[in-house]
Amino acid sequence: MPTIKINDVELSVTPGTLVLDACRTVGIDIPHYCYHPALSPVATCRMCLVEIKGQPKLATSCTTTVPPAPKDNPDAVVMEVFTNTPAVADARAGVMEFLLINHPLDCPICDQAGECKLQDYSYHYGSGDSRMAEVKRRYRYEDLGAKIVIDKNRCIHCTRCVRFTREISGGGELTVASRGSHLEVTTFTGKSMDQNPFAGNVVDLCPVGALTSRDFRFRKRVWYLKSVPSISRHSALGNPIWIDHEGNQIHRLRPRPLAGKETTHFISDAERQAYPRYNRTGKAPLPTLKGTPAPLEAIREALQAAGPVAVIGQGTFGCDAAQRLGELASTADLRFGSGDKTIPVVLPKYQTSDDGILNRRGFTERGFRFGVLEELLGKVQQGEVRAVVLLHDEAFTSPKESALLTQIIQAASFSLALEAQSSDLGRSATAWLPTTSYAEESDFIVNHDGELRRYQKALQPPKGVRPVTAWAKDLAAVPAAV
Repeated sequence: MPTIKINDVELSVTPGTLVLDACRTVGIDIPHYCYHPALSPVATCRMCLVEIKGQPKLATSCTTTVPPAPKDNPDAVVMEVFTNTPAVADARAGVMEFLLINHPLDCPICDQAGECKLQDYSYHYGSGDSRMAEVKRRYRYEDLGAKIVIDKNRCIHCTRCVRFTREISGGGELTVASRGSHLEVTTFTGKSMDQNPFAGNVVDLCPVGALTSRDFRFRKRVWYLKSVPSISRHSALGNPIWIDHEGNQIHRLRPRPLAGKETTHFISDAERQAYPRYNRTGKAPLPTLKGTPAPLEAIREALQAAGPVAVIGQGTFGCDAAQRLGELASTADLRFGSGDKTIPVVLPKYQTSDDGILNRRGFTERGFRFGVLEELLGKVQQGEVRAVVLLHDEAFTSPKESALLTQIIQAASFSLALEAQSSDLGRSATAWLPTTSYAEESDFIVNHDGELRRYQKALQPPKGVRPVTAWAKDLAAVPAAV
């Protein structure tokens, strides 16, 4: 591999590596606006300029690549890069002044405040004052639909959003029009972002406050939010996300890119908008037996007295929950899997499966068999199984599967449903226990590609609401001798 020097620090990198990425490997952060690892480089913002020995002008590090080592001297230093020279500092200050010429001074009301690269870079690399005395440019309002709000006056024309709609989502809704001081990001006539199932990603891509989400707009200041690493529960890929929460309420979900995983940079709008169902309201639910509140001891005694027990685990819960739930089955072959939600594949590169059950593989590895609920129904009707324990979330079960599960529960002598949110199916069971949602617990899953993905607890569950693992442990406990 060729050797390069960055601020007199030598390192070996793969030929073709971007200078910007090489700088990151030695802990040097190069400021940039237009560059994004999942998008094509265009070098429009000029913020990432560096000095390269032997070159007469400063070079854009987001498009300059490391050349291969010469064959006759493989140990030679092929490039010397400097990121902290006076020329580089002057260039960055000049770019910042140029970008701020027409930028409005509305940081106090901007949703991007607190996580704005324009604010950060202005502080670190700007000149500290402005020579702009003229009236700032103003653009007309444009409606991008029900998902996204655009404020062109804040736009710095990095074109990240334009490239996303062309290269990733494919709709091409956004484009660049006009030239010079009249340049603007706009839409083709009659288009909006509403038909784009990945439209919310342009908000994450925008380094300033030009593109904001109608759902999050003016709702919460980002410095009040706490971010917890988690996963998206609405895809078999278990996409890594950030749960941003405050006051025991989730306020937004964002992608959480993993190093070396380009497909983790974006999530669908369906995944992004799934958070409201995990925000609890009202009184904490209580365990019930035959429709009335009951202590766990009564439910446990009824379960243990019923006879042979089968368990049905929906593959949308964690592996620890699956393990504990499986231990309640009387025999290993009485572990059944449920959940049949599918997701239309829109972007094959980012959606390698249409399976909507994120931990199907993890449940299968723990002995749960999917697609054989008819077999369980037959065992229940023949009396081979007397009790059924069901771990369920109605959002991931079709009406057809719900009808089959209802038949199983009604045919069993005793049935117990564990749910985070009660459903008609759960209420039809003999007993019901309130469980934590995935946002209220820590666990892990094995996704469709066989990758282990962990998620951490973000919210505090109500008193009396417990994880599946805790309920299962107590249900399996042997009563103390009197």
